[in-house]
Amino acid sequence: MKPQPVEAHRQIRLAHLPVRLVNRDADHLQTRVEQRLSERRVRGIKVAAQGGSVTLAGAIASAGAKQDLIADVLKVDGVKEIVSELTIGKAESDQKLAERIADQMRRSSYFTVFDDVEIGVDNGIVTLTGYVTQPIKSDDLARRAAHVDGVQEFVNHLEVLPASLGDDRLRSIIANTLYRDPTFSNYASQAIPPVHIIVRNSSVLLTGVVNSEVERRQAENIVRGITGIIGVQNALRVER
Repeated sequence: MKPQPVEAHRQIRLAHLPVRLVNRDADHLQTRVEQRLSERRVRGIKVAAQGGSVTLAGAIASAGAKQDLIADVLKVDGVKEIVSELTIGKAESDQKLAERIADQMRRSSYFTVFDDVEIGVDNGIVTLTGYVTQPIKSDDLARRAAHVDGVQEFVNHLEVLPASLGDDRLRSIIANTLYRDPTFSNYASQAIPPVHIIVRNSSVLLTGVVNSEVERRQAENIVRGITGIIGVQNALRVER
């Protein structure tokens, strides 16, 4: 049998070697993303890159934190899309989660007696409804709620009331008249008094809680006696 040329042997050997293609661009992108996470002190997140697509996996505290992380990684040069495999740990109960969110609402320097916010929680999905007097209030309250640990998803349905000098004047008059009345003067010293005054186009909605039905009716009577108000809706609840 005629021996094969040396070059042929080399060709056969090379043809049977395993081939591994190295995507250096993907490796570099993954490194850049990991560096960004390290700079932000984000721990426990796994990163994989393919082309311009980056997959993030791991546990994160809240829907707000998840949103922030994705937005930050999208700023990394070369990232075109994010595939999220991030998971959010659940709160011990919807009630406990709602209480922590309410605490965050009260901590906001923007939240006043002229705003009203209701917190809905269903299996970790949080919805804010109600009224605020400025867009910055809606943004701040939404940010605070979304970043509470255990929030799985977040929906902001807060309505920003239209800007109006006339409504602003009425808000001030109503608050001064109501909280100077002997029935409600004991509430005036609280950081956020319990009777909230929502004014839109000279119409008034009273929300919040009072101690008795007498207080509930008295609040409405006081407001109805103020000049310039078109109508009053009394949605005050009696705390039991």
